[in-house]
Amino acid sequence: MSVGLNRLDDDHKSLIAIINRLADGVDGAQTDGVVQQSLTALLRYTEYHFGREEAVLRAVGYDHLSHHREEHKRFIQELQELRADFVQLDDSTQKQRLLDFLKEWLTHHILIEDMAYKERVRGDKQAARAAEQFSSLDIWTSRIAG
Repeated sequence: MSVGLNRLDDDHKSLIAIINRLADGVDGAQTDGVVQQSLTALLRYTEYHFGREEAVLRAVGYDHLSHHREEHKRFIQELQELRADFVQLDDSTQKQRLLDFLKEWLTHHILIEDMAYKERVRGDKQAARAAEQFSSLDIWTSRIAG
């Protein structure tokens, strides 16, 4: 599942780890509040990762950045809705569907959408620099810019 940049690969691993922790919370005896906190952590880290990824793609002039960014926006909206609706899910089957959706979306996004830019960013010094220099403050400036 490597896209050829360590920072982005590490982000993907972190996202997977958060989803796994979320699954443990839903499957175990965790309270809904703890699971809700995990969903919030997933949302925030996803926003951070998407910001970094978009900065990298801008740095290399990726032709499909606008499509990729739209995918990101749609997923963030869906994740916000899922987080808001989570407390209304009344059984473990519904909660499992939420987890399945998250796992499937992330896997699809990495294996299809992200792999499409792999050759463009692998070994590219500008891509690596953009990934290294990205900070959480850049999320807000990138949202303002477009």
